[in-house]
Amino acid sequence: MTDGTTLPASLFAYGVSFGLGVALGLAFLWGLWLTVRRLEVTRHPGFLMMGSLFLRLGITLTGFYFISQYGDWQHLLAAVVGFTLPRLLIAHRIRAPGISGEPRP
Repeated sequence: MTDGTTLPASLFAYGVSFGLGVALGLAFLWGLWLTVRRLEVTRHPGFLMMGSLFLRLGITLTGFYFISQYGDWQHLLAAVVGFTLPRLLIAHRIRAPGISGEPRP
């Protein structure tokens, strides 16, 4: 914090970066969910998967690029942690019953 910013302003900026990372992670997973749902009815599932992958990666990398332009590496790290968090929470929530030994409510 040698650049003259106060602690609350820095924490707010990191919170914004984290929140944008969460939004990017949710958008990525939502796009994947929509793609998987459409695989059964599409005539070319390979094209759908590749197109969806490129679109999701493009959106995600563009978001990370803007975050990196906004701040330094700490902001990018906060965004990456935010990006990873929804995946971990969703994977924990929908884990198969046989993995942990007891069914999920």
